[in-house]
Amino acid sequence: MKSFSKLALAAVLSTGVVSTAIALPAAAQKKKDDKAQGPKLSDAIRKPLAAAQTALTAKDYPTALAQTAIAEPLATTDEEKYFVAAMQLQATAPSNDLQRLAPILDKLIANTRTPAAQLGQYNFLRGEAAFQQKKYAEALPFLTKAQELGYQNEALQLRIASANIETGNTAGGLAAIEKTINDEIAAGKKPSEDLYNYALGKVYRKDPAATAQWSMRKLKAYPTAKNWREALLIYRDGGAKLDRSQQIDLFRLMRATKSLADRGDYLEYADLTLIGGYPAETRAVLDEGKATGKIPATDTSAARLSTDANTAIKNEGSLPALETKAKAAANGKLALSTGDVYLGQGNATKALELYAIARQKGGVDASELALHTGAAYAQAGQKDQARTAFQSITAPGPRKDMAAFWIQYLDTGVAGSAAVAAQ
Repeated sequence: MKSFSKLALAAVLSTGVVSTAIALPAAAQKKKDDKAQGPKLSDAIRKPLAAAQTALTAKDYPTALAQTAIAEPLATTDEEKYFVAAMQLQATAPSNDLQRLAPILDKLIANTRTPAAQLGQYNFLRGEAAFQQKKYAEALPFLTKAQELGYQNEALQLRIASANIETGNTAGGLAAIEKTINDEIAAGKKPSEDLYNYALGKVYRKDPAATAQWSMRKLKAYPTAKNWREALLIYRDGGAKLDRSQQIDLFRLMRATKSLADRGDYLEYADLTLIGGYPAETRAVLDEGKATGKIPATDTSAARLSTDANTAIKNEGSLPALETKAKAAANGKLALSTGDVYLGQGNATKALELYAIARQKGGVDASELALHTGAAYAQAGQKDQARTAFQSITAPGPRKDMAAFWIQYLDTGVAGSAAVAAQ
């Protein structure tokens, strides 16, 4: 049996729902004016309720419950039934057991004499009791009612979201989480990272578009290198169909966001660039991996890739020679690939020169050219030009998706400078 937060139930104990007037003798009550009298209770029920209240004051909860058990069958009006249930609630709350409270809460919620100010809290606690037993369909109406009544609790929106999702209404659940986030931002608070993680966990591998949206939201709030890595790997592994060139594009973004985490990342990136015809980038990536300590100095796979990259660099000739060929070529393909070599080396100025030639000559994939141009501008620190290049990609597909990630990077950068570790 799962217990509820003691702090939450402490609020029930402090509501002061029971009037001390019921403890007065019946004769004394009769001497008072009707308006000054306490609750209208029958003589039969007054005695056990007064005894119950005395026990509550002394924190003798077993005796209080015993006296309310005597009073309950004597209650005939809503007012009498309310006071019986209210005392039962106060006597049961210290047990910290919402399941014992649930039937009492049902009586209070249904009673016309329950103060309106307490109904929000009672509905929340009743919904929580059902939620803890994974009775989500039962919990949802209570939780929703608590929200409608204006009850404030940091767990309420997430409970509503979870109950909606668990009952098949994923869209409604995500909308509830989004509302929570927006409300907290509007109140000047920073939403918990758990909200984003929960939403991501529910859409991952089920809805690629929603996965990308929630990754972006999380990155906007928490743009750490760890979260950048998570977002990009979720995108890659969540259904995105990337060819070799697009995989390299993704690794370039990981490199820019400092989210290459370990030896495996660096070696996979290096291998892809070597196969893709960018040996200079291969060597630069391997050097970076060694410099950051992610690739051991004695790593044999890295040594092999480095040797192959050096051989390929020697065979393909100098970059100035490739530039000359690119300028004389009938189309912009060689200019684009040569610009990519410069981009991989961190020479954004030369990369942009070659991309301009590729654009002028044509015959290249417009989305690929725009993505690489934006990356070069970003590398050069020219954010406005980079944004313009990324926003020019309108054709649906991986490069438009990656352009959105790049724009997010322009907006938030990477929080903190520590390297990310593999998870």
